Amino acid sequence: MLLLCLAVTAGAAERNDCLVCHPIHYSQQGTCVSCHRGFAGTRRINIAHDGLIAGRFSAFALSDSKITEQGIELLKQYACRRCHISQDKGNRLAANLDLSQQQRTPEELDESIRNPVLFMPQFHFYQRQRVALINALLFGGRQVKIPEQEQPQVVHFEGETTTREFAFEKHCGKCHRVLSERFGGLGDSLTGPNLSGLFSEFYPRSYGPDQQPWTPENLKKWIKNPRSVSKFARMPPVQVNDADMERIIEELQVKSSTPVDQKFSLQ
Repeated sequence: MLLLCLAVTAGAAERNDCLVCHPIHYSQQGTCVSCHRGFAGTRRINIAHDGLIAGRFSAFALSDSKITEQGIELLKQYACRRCHISQDKGNRLAANLDLSQQQRTPEELDESIRNPVLFMPQFHFYQRQRVALINALLFGGRQVKIPEQEQPQVVHFEGETTTREFAFEKHCGKCHRVLSERFGGLGDSLTGPNLSGLFSEFYPRSYGPDQQPWTPENLKKWIKNPRSVSKFARMPPVQVNDADMERIIEELQVKSSTPVDQKFSLQ
């Protein structure tokens, strides 16, 4: 009986009942499940379509996909890795997107971008941009070997239970927000840019006219007199004593960053 069951299972795995309902396309890619997941060894739709990736989200499986290339550029342009891991690179301030793309459906990822959680910026992406981003995430996650066991990740959306007065909230929180590594979400305004991961290599290089990376020393100069750095800066000077300045820098630091040592591309 055991041998018979194994034989039936093996036979089902080799069948491709997807073709009963769907025409052949991109035959050079291999089986249907290589792009769409699901299970091809049955005609029972609820089983065959389990974990299915819709066509609009499966461009990541094609070589030289323009849609995936667009998504990769959006990941860079909007600095998603200032908070997230993608293709095993980024800051561990929020969900690991390499794991999320395996644990969540593309539709769930799409909804999380469309309606972001607390302290995630609302980028107002068009649908085609979200589709491109999700293809980039699926492509990136496919390139990474997911460990069998990983240290559980704790994402803080609220500060620690403490009587500490946060210097960031005191001096910056009326205009900015930040998802900090040690203290959770700080600040309560969307007036200025989100400063999560400011000192990491994943934050946009936007200091000064020559687009330098942000460093603690650059931030000190900026806070003291923004218009000495950028002539048309809208931010006014902020009076911050030395002790509070060091606390702001501490609150903005990220130590769990995974550095970039390879180009994120389709190659």
